[in-house]
Amino acid sequence: MDMSPLSSKIDLAKQKETWLFRHEFLKSIRNFFDAKGFVEIDTPILVPNPGLEPNLEYFSTTFKPQMNDTQQRTLFLATSPEYHLKKALASGLDKIFEITSSFRNGEISPKHEPEFLMLEWYRHPGNYMDIARDGHDLFHSLAKQFSKSPEDWASPETISVCEAFQEFAAIDLESLLSENPADLGQLNLPLAKVARAAGHTEISEDWSFDDAFNALIVSKIEPALSKKKLVLLQDYPSSQAALSRPKSSKPYLCERFEIYFEGVELANAFGELTDSAEQRRRCLEDINKRKALYPNDPTPEVDESFLTALDHLDQAGGIALGIERLMMCMIGSQDLGDVRPFRL
Repeated sequence: MDMSPLSSKIDLAKQKETWLFRHEFLKSIRNFFDAKGFVEIDTPILVPNPGLEPNLEYFSTTFKPQMNDTQQRTLFLATSPEYHLKKALASGLDKIFEITSSFRNGEISPKHEPEFLMLEWYRHPGNYMDIARDGHDLFHSLAKQFSKSPEDWASPETISVCEAFQEFAAIDLESLLSENPADLGQLNLPLAKVARAAGHTEISEDWSFDDAFNALIVSKIEPALSKKKLVLLQDYPSSQAALSRPKSSKPYLCERFEIYFEGVELANAFGELTDSAEQRRRCLEDINKRKALYPNDPTPEVDESFLTALDHLDQAGGIALGIERLMMCMIGSQDLGDVRPFRL
């Protein structure tokens, strides 16, 4: 018997089974998109701007163009391939996808890993409902192959964020947003006060709209969604827009949805913002937020080539999906260790 440290610490038979499962799962994803006429893209992992989402911490490194060169640059591991995929979309391709590693510091748990496999796909022209239909078809196809309960993936329940706040937190978020349009830009909406009046005393009255919103999502909405199977939670408040466009019929909302399975967040989708001037404003705002949150860490400058790419796009839709979380949920697990052979 081989008593090497490798064989004594690792279940090699299970690891082999996991590799074979991942191989078949990823092959099925690629076959799905190939059959729909999507082009597979490969984008850089080491980038000058990994995205500006204020709540994501980066991995950074120093690049020296030559040995002992003093002309050094800070580069980052991409938190998402989104910027580069939109640049590819602007080249004239109409349907693209990528499977790649993404990196986020400060995240480790049974459902988090600092390096993870991301699937992103985009349509141009397209909208976020086109992306939702793609997701429905993808889940249905994969569930037939890999889930013991494919019926759980047959058709998502769609619920708006405002409906979820009303049903699960007894908060009329729609009225709060629609009746205070002048306060949207400054985020002066008194959600914390409204939440405390509804009995959510864990929310401090001096919290900002976004702080109170995010806390309620975690403490009220996601636990309620954990009692359901596949859920599409759509139309977030405009302050949560990230890279999505405003909803034309209700500008206090944005064209964004997230997909959950038994309360586990799987994907985040946008009707993509293609207004480069508005995107520049949001980027500069996020840069200022990042500098305040992480004063000792490097903050990237605006990615000008990304903004230029937006000028070549009209209506587009896209999504970012955590592949290993999807694998985990498909097999009925609550731990990424069951679908990742290597973990930190």
